[in-house]
This record gives sequence, C-alpha cells and structure tokens, in this order.
Amino acid sequence: MREEREKSRKTTSATFRIDEQAYGIMQEDARMRKVSVNTLVNQLLDYYVTSDRFLDEIGLVRITRPNFKRFLQITPEEKLALLGEASSKDLGRSYMMSKHGEVTLAAVLDYLQGFAHYGGYAKYNETETNGKRVIVLVHDLERAGSVYIGAYIKPLFESAGYRPKITLTEDSVVIEL
Repeated sequence: MREEREKSRKTTSATFRIDEQAYGIMQEDARMRKVSVNTLVNQLLDYYVTSDRFLDEIGLVRITRPNFKRFLQITPEEKLALLGEASSKDLGRSYMMSKHGEVTLAAVLDYLQGFAHYGGYAKYNETETNGKRVIVLVHDLERAGSVYIGAYIKPLFESAGYRPKITLTEDSVVIEL
C-alpha cells in the first residue's frame, strides 16, 4: 500500500538552505543506505508529514525496541492486555481524529500502517483471502508483544464499527476483516 502511494505521488522542485554539517551527515547516511540525498530527504519529510507532526501533538515518548521488549517480558499478560487497550483508547482515537478528523476503517488502517512502520513495532502486510482482508503484523516481541498489540488494535477497529477476528501467535497478530 505504502509503495503504491509513493509511486502515485507527484513531485515538485524546492530550494532549501540547510546547515552544512547537517548536509554532510545526510550525504553520509544516504551513501550508507544506498539512496540519494533526495530520496533520504523525501523519506524524512514523509515521516514528518504522515506521522511525526501528529505524534508530537499527543506527547509521544520514544523508547528503544530492546527496552520495550524488556518491559513487555516482565509485565503479566493480563496487565499487558489492559495497558494495550487503555493506550489504544487514549492514543489511537486522538491520532486518527488529529490526522483524519474522523475514525473510519481507512483511518484505522492508516494508523496501523504508521503504528507498524514508524513505531517500529511490526511489519505490516495486507492481503485478500477468500474475499476477506487479512492484515498480518509480524514482530520480534514474542508472545507478550502479540498480547499487547492484539489488545491495542482491537479497540481501534471497534471505534470504527468493526469486530475483526484477531489471532495471536508468538511473532504476529493476524487480523481478518
């Protein structure tokens, strides 16, 4: 989905003045990622436009994946489920309202893609099987991660009027619509 959106975008030319040291760092990062500085700048701008500006509004606190994984591992599953659900109700709805002005299935799916991609929680995969939309969030957060993510996403869909089948595995959350 994300790739389709990127391919269909029109571009425009713009001229910016940036700090020389920042530009040097961007050139080095672009070389290491094997992309052009232009592509890197577009990725950074895309991150800001599609995610960061909304997350800043709602007070995002960033945490490393290893620390988040440790947090998940020491928290009992029933507490993880409660935390996931409460976090979703606070953060998810606020984010979708801030970005889309309403909570719809499209807003939920956009949020999930951002949750996975920008949050670094999982990889988002979507397919259609037997007339059903199937979304798989693959992660490396073990069973505790699936419990948290599953509890987090359930209220998102419910707020848009959907009750998907959610299946948890050791390394994924499968959502059938």
